[in-house]
Amino acid sequence: MLVRLLLWLIVGFLVYTVFQFVKQALLKPPAQPPEKTSRGEEMVADPECGTYVPRNDAVKAHFKGATHYFCSTDCRDKYQKRS
Repeated sequence: MLVRLLLWLIVGFLVYTVFQFVKQALLKPPAQPPEKTSRGEEMVADPECGTYVPRNDAVKAHFKGATHYFCSTDCRDKYQKRS
């Protein structure tokens, strides 16, 4: 009786482990965006929210002698208030 219980626990653990492995394989986090768009534009990360945007479409701002690129004016303003 005890051996049967242990076998069921081992089988249950193995099934659970395989299920978790398959779930992680199917629900992979999104890949980091490419360094360039399909049109060849360089992608830049917004320092406020982390969104990647094409350099030509980004809102450009200069803070403390450095150029920063933002996805929106809201992110630019939030970053400027924090700095």
